[in-house]
Amino acid sequence: MFDTAINNGVVIDPVDGEYASNIGISNGKIVTVSNNFLEGKRVIDAKGMKVAPGFIDIHMHGGEISTPSRIDTEMFNYMALMGVTTCAGGNCGLGDPGIFAFKKENLPVNYLGFLGHGSLREKAGLRDLYGSAQKNHIEKMATALEEGLKSGAVGLSFGLEYIPGTSTEELLQLSRVVARHPGKLVSAHYRFDATRSLEALAELIIVARETKVKFQISHINSCTAFGQMQEGLSMLAAASEAGVDIRADAYPYDAFSTFVGSAVFDEGCFENWGAGYDAIEVCEGKYKGKRCTEEIFNYIRENEPDNLVIAFVMNEDEVVEAIRHPLVMVASDGYIKDGQGHPRAAGAFPRLLGRYVREDNCLDLVTAVKKATLMPAERLGLKSKGRVKEGFDADITVFDSENIRDKATFQDPTRPPCGIEYVLVNGEEAVKESRLTDRLTGRFMS
Repeated sequence: MFDTAINNGVVIDPVDGEYASNIGISNGKIVTVSNNFLEGKRVIDAKGMKVAPGFIDIHMHGGEISTPSRIDTEMFNYMALMGVTTCAGGNCGLGDPGIFAFKKENLPVNYLGFLGHGSLREKAGLRDLYGSAQKNHIEKMATALEEGLKSGAVGLSFGLEYIPGTSTEELLQLSRVVARHPGKLVSAHYRFDATRSLEALAELIIVARETKVKFQISHINSCTAFGQMQEGLSMLAAASEAGVDIRADAYPYDAFSTFVGSAVFDEGCFENWGAGYDAIEVCEGKYKGKRCTEEIFNYIRENEPDNLVIAFVMNEDEVVEAIRHPLVMVASDGYIKDGQGHPRAAGAFPRLLGRYVREDNCLDLVTAVKKATLMPAERLGLKSKGRVKEGFDADITVFDSENIRDKATFQDPTRPPCGIEYVLVNGEEAVKESRLTDRLTGRFMS
C-alpha cells in the first residue's frame, strides 16, 4: 500500500522514453515504476494521460522581494497550474537577498533563488545603473556574494541590459567567486539584443570560458530572434564543443515583457529592433491594453516607469529554432504583477506541449519534456529531479497530451491552461483535477 498510486498512465521519461506503467509513491519519493496494478491510500487513474516529471522552470521571476515584510508569492500558483513543480527565481540581476525568507515559507512548488547582481551593487553603495564599479565596490560585492552562496542562493544572476554600467571586468571578477563554489550557476541577461546580439553572446562565452563557471544564457530568443539566431546558436554550440560549460533557455513566445522605464527602452531601441512605437502594448496603468504611439510611450516612460509593457518584436520562426536546439532548454521568464503581465507566466509549458509539439510538430513529446525537466534539473544540480524513476523525488505532472494547451492571453495573462490534470510536489497533490489544492509542500532548495 503506497501513499499514492498512479495507474493506467503512459510515462514520459526523458531518458527511457514513452511507455505504459504504474507508479507507486511513498514519503515523497517514487518507490516503484511497475507493470503491476498498484494499491494506494490515494489512487490517481491516469488512463488516457501522460505521466511526466514535474516541469522545472529555470528562469522565472517569482520571489523577488521588494521589502522585508512583503513576500512575493503570486507567481507560484501560476507555476503549479501549468505543471511546474520546481522553479528558479531572481533572474536577470533582480534576485533579492530576501529570497532566504522562503526557507520558512510554505509554497505550492519547490523554489530556488538566484542572488541578483543589482542587489549586490546596491549593497556596495553603487546605485547608478550607468556607473562603473570601482575596485572597492567589486570587493564589497564579492563578499556579499560569498555570503549569499553559502546561505543557499543557487547562483548569481546578471541583467547586463538593465545595468549598462557593468564592465566585463566586473562580470569576470564576480563569476570567479561563483566558480569557487562547485555546482553553483551564473545566469546572465545579455548586454545587447538584435543588431548587437552576437557581440553580447561573445562576451558571455568569453566570461564562461575564462572563469570556467557553469554559465546559463537567459532567454536567448529575446537576444537573437531578430535575424541572428542561426549564427548565435552556432556560437553557443562551438563554445560547448570546445569545453565551455554554457547553455541557454528560451520561452515559447515571440514577444518579450519588461518595465517601460528600464534601460531596455533607451534611445535607439526601436531602430535596433526595426519596429515602431505600435509594437509596444501597455499592460497596466492609464493606457492599459493599448498599443503605444510616440506620445503614449513617452508619457508612460516618464510617469509610469515601473509598469510592464510587452514588445512584439521577435521572429517566431527563430524562437522555434532556439527551442529545437539541443543546448537550449525551455523556461517561462514569467512575471506577473497584480494580475498583469505576459501570458508566458501562466502558459509557457502547456504552450510548448500543445502548440509546439502537438499542433506544429516542431519537436517530439519526449524531447520537449526533456527540455522542461531533465535539462534544467541537471543545470541546477538537482540530482533527484527531472525523471520518472525509482528513488527520484515524486514531483510529477499528469497531463492530457491531446487537450493540453495554454489559455492565457495578452489580454488575460493569468488564465490557467487546460489539460494539466494532476501536479504532485514531493508526493502531495498541489493540483487535482486542474484545480489548486491547499497542500503547500514545496520547499526552498539550495
